[in-house]
Amino acid sequence: MCSYPESAGLEDHLQIIKSEIANFKPSRIAIDSLSALARGVSNNAFRQFVIGVTGFAKQEEITGFFTNTTDQFMGSHSITNTHISTITDTIIMLQYVEIRGEMSRAINVFKMRGSWHDKGIREYTITSNGPEIKDSFRSYERIISGSPTRITVNEKSELSRIIQGVQEKTTEE
Repeated sequence: MCSYPESAGLEDHLQIIKSEIANFKPSRIAIDSLSALARGVSNNAFRQFVIGVTGFAKQEEITGFFTNTTDQFMGSHSITNTHISTITDTIIMLQYVEIRGEMSRAINVFKMRGSWHDKGIREYTITSNGPEIKDSFRSYERIISGSPTRITVNEKSELSRIIQGVQEKTTEE
């Protein structure tokens, strides 16, 4: 189903979504984009809408995928202005970053409730074969703030850290 945000109020959108879910019985849903639905409504009304959609999806055991765009192209920005990050289980942040005078794309699992996850900020590219997640920006700091700075990596201590991680992983298995 595709519907323009301006075609109805939030409460109507919620009822339409519930009706479509009842009829279609999907295992997952996607809303692109929550920020489009937030235009022209109060933060409280928007938050209640998100609670309604996510609560209903969980009740029906449906995986929900929701995008939320920001008005900032690069740099520091709020994950959500309406504080809906407390409602979500996982937040994956995609953003543009400038590295060595070139635009790159960064991906980071910002939050994953109840589960360990890689906290690295990694580069990703979009190729003819689809998206590819590359190495982390390990030699840079302040990527998310929009002012990345190259840091010097002591190769000896970095090698020791890697070896220690491999040894710990081996003993766990």
